[in-house]
Amino acid sequence: MRHFEFTRTLVEAVDPVAAPVVDPVAAPVAAAPIPEPVVKKPKSNPIARVLAKLTKGVDKTETKGVTKPQVEAVLRAGGYEDFKINGNKIGVVVQIPDGAKKNEFRIAIMKEVIALLKAEFDEAVQYSNDPGLSSLGGAVFDNSPVCVVIKDSGKQGEQSAGMSNELELASTIQSVIEKYGTANVTFKDKRGKKMTIKDATEAEMTGKETSGGRKADIVLRSARGVLPISIKELSADFWESSDTAFGARAKEILQKLQDEGHIKLTPIAERTNKRTGEKIPVYKLNKEIVMEPTVQEAMNAIFGSDLNPKGGIVIQDFGPEHFTQKGNNVEVECHAVITNKDEIPESHLMVWQIRNDSTRMNPLPGLRTLAATLTRGIGKKGTKDVILVDQHGNVVKNPNIRS
Repeated sequence: MRHFEFTRTLVEAVDPVAAPVVDPVAAPVAAAPIPEPVVKKPKSNPIARVLAKLTKGVDKTETKGVTKPQVEAVLRAGGYEDFKINGNKIGVVVQIPDGAKKNEFRIAIMKEVIALLKAEFDEAVQYSNDPGLSSLGGAVFDNSPVCVVIKDSGKQGEQSAGMSNELELASTIQSVIEKYGTANVTFKDKRGKKMTIKDATEAEMTGKETSGGRKADIVLRSARGVLPISIKELSADFWESSDTAFGARAKEILQKLQDEGHIKLTPIAERTNKRTGEKIPVYKLNKEIVMEPTVQEAMNAIFGSDLNPKGGIVIQDFGPEHFTQKGNNVEVECHAVITNKDEIPESHLMVWQIRNDSTRMNPLPGLRTLAATLTRGIGKKGTKDVILVDQHGNVVKNPNIRS
């Protein structure tokens, strides 16, 4: 494994499109033991005191209801681009295949949308089977008139492959399978990297099945095997939400950085603990924190448990020009096809990010953790004003910023 130091990588990874393909993370280094945080009794807002108050059952009703622009932004970030909006109703327009699997696809798409919205808005979003929304029901939000429903874009011709996300891709492949019996599907990029499956007999949407660290958005199946695929838009900034994977470690890092005077946390609101009635402050962080992961952390965040070595990741802002179909052959032009760590573009290296989000509770009320791309963490030019931390919790200077 080639070795790239964290700060050297920060210098090199400032062009998300033209960046060379390199090792995604530094070679493994024996992790130094994390020192016990020294609780200093700062004058205001010690994290240790806040953490002691965190228990289950926090009342979130004091926060404002979500807005239509917020919901639309989350949907776009999740890969949806085609909408029909009527008042407060957001219709997500996708291609659903005709045939026996039509209802199955409609239900699966709705589940995907609900999961995406819950990842951002948590308990504020629920599924409603109210036929007044649509025949399938839809997603509704606490304290908000906004709702989300699924709309079928209608039957499309063989050459119409304007698919904006993984769901439309799966639907189109399934349509080919239902017409021809099988589909030969190839994902390719300009570097010559490819993923191919011959004689696929099923395109199964699996994005909601994330247990055990699974990452595949769709799984193409044939009599000979499977091809699990995670599909990312070129503009996608994050590999995963990491409240569970990184939340506990993030608390330690926040405590350490506060004790050392590198960060400030300002209370901006309060929430009420249902069990105790105690008021819990919601905090705002003065600067985002970007932290270097270990090799294993990066591999888990990017490939999960199912993509390597059987499948992989494709990155593209999907448009009609990226898809070609001739008979039962479907070719997908991608910005990058990734089947192993050596094929990850430097712009898409993974870093941990701790940032403000008033709807979240972990690592602290008002903050959240994410497995982000390197360009999201430090900016396309590498000069974003953030606090950089190595994998041992030490603050490092950004070599791209000259003071």
